[in-house]
Amino acid sequence: MMASEYGPPGDPTCWLGNINFATCCLPPPRGNDYCWEGGFTYERCCRKNPLEPVDINKVAEIAELGGCELNIFQEFKERAGAWYRHAVPNLVLFQEFGYISRRFDSMYRSCAPAALTALLLKLESIYFEEEAIWAPLYAHYAEQHHQAVASGDLLQSHHLNGWPLVEGLKQVNALRASRDPELVPPLRAPVLDIVLCYCGRGERIDWLRGFHQLPWRSENRSASTRARVALRFYHKCGAESEEEREEESWRLQKEWSNYFHMVEVRYVDDQVRADDCSAYLAYIVDRYDDLPDFAVFLHADAPEHIPSVDLLMDAVFAASRGFLPRDAGFVHLAHNYVRHDCPGNATGCKDPDGPEVARLWRRVFHSSIVPERLHGDLNGYCCVQFLVRRERVRLRKKQFYVDALDFFGETAESYYELFAAGKVLWPPDTRGRTPCQLAMYFWHVMFGEDLWLPRRHRDPRLPLFIRMLNIEAEAALEAQRGEDGVGGRVIQFTGDNTGAEDTYYRLQSLFAETAA
Repeated sequence: MMASEYGPPGDPTCWLGNINFATCCLPPPRGNDYCWEGGFTYERCCRKNPLEPVDINKVAEIAELGGCELNIFQEFKERAGAWYRHAVPNLVLFQEFGYISRRFDSMYRSCAPAALTALLLKLESIYFEEEAIWAPLYAHYAEQHHQAVASGDLLQSHHLNGWPLVEGLKQVNALRASRDPELVPPLRAPVLDIVLCYCGRGERIDWLRGFHQLPWRSENRSASTRARVALRFYHKCGAESEEEREEESWRLQKEWSNYFHMVEVRYVDDQVRADDCSAYLAYIVDRYDDLPDFAVFLHADAPEHIPSVDLLMDAVFAASRGFLPRDAGFVHLAHNYVRHDCPGNATGCKDPDGPEVARLWRRVFHSSIVPERLHGDLNGYCCVQFLVRRERVRLRKKQFYVDALDFFGETAESYYELFAAGKVLWPPDTRGRTPCQLAMYFWHVMFGEDLWLPRRHRDPRLPLFIRMLNIEAEAALEAQRGEDGVGGRVIQFTGDNTGAEDTYYRLQSLFAETAA
């Protein structure tokens, strides 16, 4: 910090009797060494305006500002305690535990309980990793915990004052022990299918290599992916001749067979093109009686809809290894959450597609009752990139999906339903695949979710690593409005990742040319 930040009166909570600014803070820049011990430091006590927030990035050593009494640590303790004791999510917590754990040594010297709590949250966020990654970090936590106790930096009073180390360790151990025994080797393969809605006309799918290793991360998951994950192309733009189709299938299988347990190419020919609706439904009809434990449904341009592709890769890895909680039957992976009830603009809220959505809903669900989107009955993520368990698919009988596939793909009925009368195919609708676009908010309901799908970070059924990634700006704005509780109002839009570390450059690295 600059010298001009120091001056009288200093922090009044530091002074008592003859211990005051004059006797302790003069002469600068260090003042009287006899005044400084524990949480009482020159940097904390001698600032002109002690109520002004401290930018800890401007100090070489945060311990110079104080210890666990600092607001940054006390607020972190409250948020972490709420997470571990009451499962209260907080976007600020998701930010700050990463910040603290990345600066572990400095934070540990200032407040060992805070650094250890951040390390527990880090462990919780990777509980599904292979032993070679998990064990060293867990051992590091144990070593640092023992060292803090031995040195007196972690006391019984810290536990009594609310640091959730006991609760955090219990949760971490429980998650690590939660692996589904049926998915531990030896196993029937594959455990998980990636269902890719694919056209092939200039679509780049190099990003699929990320299931082996992301360029910005050290984990290599190639062995697990080859053993557990199948790739199934549902091709929507097949050539007219069988010879060309066979050649395309051979090319895709040759390119990707070394990456996945198996690669399959299935052509889907719609009467009027229906994109992901007929691709996804065709897969379910094809595989209904022989589904793997999980299926992940994706577009060929999935990274455009899932900017933090770590979420996609980690979810597939965790699920295929049996580490996804049983309650997580459906996980939407896309970025944009859409609220049709127009929060903050109820008077000007309109739903111009409401009549068409209602007609599609009645046909798909064979229902006489339709949710009112303007009333907030039906909300969720757009752009249909999601993971679903086998049990959720089978909540509905196979005939439901056969009927839905017939409606969207094998006939033009879904297009006819866009008009109140007659059988009309309007060219702008066919170009925009309007029926499937309007039905994108149906999928979570098909698979047993409530009409109002919660944002991921608010869904208590999901593990931390899913809740903390791919947070959109609107979620942060909702938090600032208090929708995540008072403690969530201080969410920051930070530039902690810059240059080659930010989302744009990471996504570009997925498409980097590989050596021949």
